[in-house]
Amino acid sequence: MVGGVIVSATDGEHRVKTGRVALAGLVSVLSFLAVSCDPGASMVLERENLFSLEIGRLEDQMDLLTRKGVVSQGRNRIIMRDGIIYISNEAAAKVMVFNSFGDLIALYYHPDENPIPVSLQLRDDQGGLTTRIAVPYRFRRIGEIAVDSRKHLAIVDMLPPERSVYDPEIGVRLDWTILRFDDNGGLLDYLGQEGVGGTPFPYIEQMRTNIQDELMVVCDTVRSKIVYLYSPGSELLYQSEILYSRLPVPSSDTGYIAVLDHVTAGYEHRRAYIKVSYYLPSVDEQTGKEFGIGFVQSRVYWLDLDTGRYESYVELPDDFLYEMVGIARGGHIFLAARHDDGTTELVIMNTDGRVVRRRLLDITEYDLFQRSFSLEPNGILTAMLAYSPHVDISWWRTDRLLPRGAVRDR
Repeated sequence: MVGGVIVSATDGEHRVKTGRVALAGLVSVLSFLAVSCDPGASMVLERENLFSLEIGRLEDQMDLLTRKGVVSQGRNRIIMRDGIIYISNEAAAKVMVFNSFGDLIALYYHPDENPIPVSLQLRDDQGGLTTRIAVPYRFRRIGEIAVDSRKHLAIVDMLPPERSVYDPEIGVRLDWTILRFDDNGGLLDYLGQEGVGGTPFPYIEQMRTNIQDELMVVCDTVRSKIVYLYSPGSELLYQSEILYSRLPVPSSDTGYIAVLDHVTAGYEHRRAYIKVSYYLPSVDEQTGKEFGIGFVQSRVYWLDLDTGRYESYVELPDDFLYEMVGIARGGHIFLAARHDDGTTELVIMNTDGRVVRRRLLDITEYDLFQRSFSLEPNGILTAMLAYSPHVDISWWRTDRLLPRGAVRDR
């Protein structure tokens, strides 16, 4: 146990109370800023461009710009699973599904916000199978997406105001739900906090599936992150709350300011991986007065969702601010940092705290205005890189950097 976790169990559900101080706004700015270092020791890892998408409104295009030519603030996500690429486009209220050659094979779209698809067939509501389907659905605001080995697609969507609920205990409005579609585009169910048809969620900032096709959902509130785990049949298995005010710290008497940066799912075990950054007040040597805070270090902890306890942690190298990209097979932790010279360095660590590989990612920064990473469980890193005239869908064969026969995360 690390950092004093309070655990209570009711009907098989575990609630974990840990936390952070309220500095999320600061970290959202700092977590992926340029950091100074000499990345010369890292080799450049070649990027393979799988295909490119035009920016526009058609079924196989990305809607990224407003009518005035301003970049849309809508969220866009990419996931690759077994060579199939899923891309959400919030501004267009759609999710596109491509094969690795860039052929559009499925589209989930709001019929009033998109033109009628011409290259796909409307889904057969009688249950007939089609190979290239268009699924109309009146999304209000698409959020995160996730897909499992059965090719069941989960899409976060916002509920209309009349269906939302205010939760006075956590101080937020509950207005998000999860739509689950089968591999032929049929709507399976609506997922809420308790399971199918349950209470709406707070803001959902991430969803991931594990090797057992269980779905982990991470919600953000004013006081905590709440982690939910669901069975393949949408039954609630576990619920844990990570309080911002009670995060584990390296030392309780040093005055560390702990900030929770990111929570993501493990793949081979029921784990939540939690990245925490630590800061200390900066003191003027002459006056002894505090004049700000300075970054000290970061750690990644893993929380066992079966027991509700922290198992262990690793300290991140070099005292840099890393983005936690995801967790691959063997419990390998993928981290990325953008440096002063515009390069992006990838660092892969194992659960013993050893850096397995360092590589520079081949990303052209000129004219790049949006990017999103996705890590496949086998270790392949995929990215959606948006430039002014087009969007590149690319990958790096980072799976080849992992040790052969890597053991599962311990």
